[in-house]
Amino acid sequence: MWLLFFEFYMNMEDTGLQSGKKVAKKPKNKKSVPFAKRLRVVLLNLLAMLLVLVALPFLALEWIDSYTNHGETYEVPDVCGVMLDDAIVLLGDRNLSYTVVERRYKPNAKESEIVVQYPVPGTRVKEGRKIGLVVNTTVKPKRSVPSVIDNRTYREAESHIKAAGFVIEAIDTIPGEKDWVYELRYDGKQLVNGEAIPQGAPITVVIGSGSAKAEEDEPVFDSIFDI
Repeated sequence: MWLLFFEFYMNMEDTGLQSGKKVAKKPKNKKSVPFAKRLRVVLLNLLAMLLVLVALPFLALEWIDSYTNHGETYEVPDVCGVMLDDAIVLLGDRNLSYTVVERRYKPNAKESEIVVQYPVPGTRVKEGRKIGLVVNTTVKPKRSVPSVIDNRTYREAESHIKAAGFVIEAIDTIPGEKDWVYELRYDGKQLVNGEAIPQGAPITVVIGSGSAKAEEDEPVFDSIFDI
């Protein structure tokens, strides 16, 4: 049926009916193109258009996959316990980059040692993915001394001191109310309540021995004055 429509359309083109205007008649000596040949040209054009419509989306998808490395992933290596410089090399070998997200103190770890990583080892990620690294520092963070000086007995102060992350290195006594905390010392220095010192620092607690404090000397009056 569509072939009949095509033939009718071509006849209209020849007679000028398609545009609604009369067209000058072709010279009698000019041969018209055979219908079969014209049909073949149209079919070839349609076939070419169909191939383009099918191939264009496919080529576009191939280009996108190539541009974004679609489906290509790399396994995140385990760099915990590795020094930062060595970790950078390991990540670079897997086409991965890095970022230091934090520096954290961890006892018994070396300076610049990786203590935590994100994402975890074994995770598969795309090329160029940044791996977050937490790097150890040997500089201890500081904590405030609890308010126990002249405010608690030793038994009460002990739990507060340990909870704040400090270590009671020694206990000294001075004359005063028994077990009452009179001083805290660190590195030979007398501390005040709330003072910041390194976390885990050894502290000496000075408490009362239970003996009375030395009484102040009685005022001496000159004998020449009458009382």
